[in-house]
Amino acid sequence: MEEKQIKQFQEDGYCLIENVLSEDLLQRWRTLSEELECKAVKSHKEQSHLHGAVVVEDKPGPRLMRFDDIFAQDPDLILETLALPAVLEMSKSLCGRGSVPVQMDVLFKQQHPHPVIKWHQGAQHSRHYPYLNVGIYLDDAPAGDGCLRYLPGTQHELQDIDALSKEHGWEIPGVIEQPAKAGDMLVQDMMILHGSQPKRSPGVRRTIYIELRPWQSIVESKSQSEHWAELRKQWMSLVLQKDAAAIWPQLWLEDYPDAPEPQQLINEILERREPPQPAVWGIFPVESKNYPVPDDMLEW
Repeated sequence: MEEKQIKQFQEDGYCLIENVLSEDLLQRWRTLSEELECKAVKSHKEQSHLHGAVVVEDKPGPRLMRFDDIFAQDPDLILETLALPAVLEMSKSLCGRGSVPVQMDVLFKQQHPHPVIKWHQGAQHSRHYPYLNVGIYLDDAPAGDGCLRYLPGTQHELQDIDALSKEHGWEIPGVIEQPAKAGDMLVQDMMILHGSQPKRSPGVRRTIYIELRPWQSIVESKSQSEHWAELRKQWMSLVLQKDAAAIWPQLWLEDYPDAPEPQQLINEILERREPPQPAVWGIFPVESKNYPVPDDMLEW
């Protein structure tokens, strides 16, 4: 990573890393996401449960909002992505020793009307260790079309989300709108205040989201069990087997146990699934001029 990116992350709570995915990887991810979207909507219409799929009833009909536990869908693609030099360099620089992927999902942002991502902060934690939320974009997220908004420097403590939303709506003083292109990676501190307006353009915007934190912080915080943390260490071990010798410090490799073959590990992770730490949202619904839906979109 560039020094200016590390500095921006440490000070502002987020940074953008461009062109992380090759054209080949980007296309493979798009193909997988299209298949998952079709399966999820079909399953919803048949009133059957599909693990990981969150489908909502929008005005145009059922649409996929997110697909959780994506690691169980295409292990080779997931491991190849997590082992990308840019991803490992970021994890080494910003998460540090003991880093493990604790959650991996794909979010689908559909054209309005679709649930708006109001102001919120990610999982509250002690901040004794880093905790990252990493978005890898499969589609462009241009300015003015529901891309992420951040309030820099808000990652250090919980904010009064209700008061800020009520007084300022989307235009909190100091807010930054952060566009991204397909293949880019946007890394944010888990607790930075962020949200996104409705998507105006047709089609869907898909983003891979990966949560990263040191396994020691999971054990110390008791956010999940020690066995759950051990399974994540095994998953990271599979990632590092790909080709991490030039990136991951040799001493750090000693932290990770030998892992079983991928499908066996996936099965155990699903069988022993524990819920992720929840995000922090406003307590009371806030609706004001242009928030959360801009006035010109209310009649869509």
